[in-house]
Amino acid sequence: MERGFALCIIRIKFKKDATVRFISHLDMMKAFQRAIRRAGLAAEYSHGYNPQMQMVFGAPLSLGFTSEAEYADLSFAEDYEPASVVEKLNNALPAGLMVLDAGERMIKTNIMADIRSAGYSFRIGPDLQADKMAEIIKNAPKLPVDKTRKGKTKTIDVRKLVFDADGEDEVLRIFVSAGNRDNLNPRLLVEALSNYLDTVVEGVGYNRTEQFVEREGRMVSPLDPVALETK
Repeated sequence: MERGFALCIIRIKFKKDATVRFISHLDMMKAFQRAIRRAGLAAEYSHGYNPQMQMVFGAPLSLGFTSEAEYADLSFAEDYEPASVVEKLNNALPAGLMVLDAGERMIKTNIMADIRSAGYSFRIGPDLQADKMAEIIKNAPKLPVDKTRKGKTKTIDVRKLVFDADGEDEVLRIFVSAGNRDNLNPRLLVEALSNYLDTVVEGVGYNRTEQFVEREGRMVSPLDPVALETK
């Protein structure tokens, strides 16, 4: 069985609630660094002139989003039980961030490279029924939209990146491609729907509900034993 380079790599699952939805990804990482120091945990550091605390987070969460399922791999220079790391971090983290679960990562692949899909929920409007919007998403042959990255704009078909969708009342739930390969931001899907329907479609209260890795052709939780132990 392969194991990471540090003595102990703990994968954590944490939530980011509405009170901290506008802190950046970088500031969130700094909050965890401070919490690790306050908790007295022996972090693993990089080597060289400017050593950095070794931690890898999953797909960055867009500013303004909340989440019930963020993940990070934290490297330690001492061996820790996952439950102990959860308790110590929760006693040191600021309000709005809470570790929900943890497990020891035994494979070399980090969480950023491993994530393949994610679930989101958000309210859809104005005056639109989420169940009908879900059917439109699933039945549309294409949902083209312009995407700009690093100053370059290209048209992509986001329909290919949506695996499933359903809705009830105003709440739309989607299951989409995520990670460092083909990542779909729900805001881009909403923009594509506006283009497709030639009307204003708005999304409010974006929330990431879960993230998944792929093992043997199926999507599983990043904390599933098969995700932590095999690749």
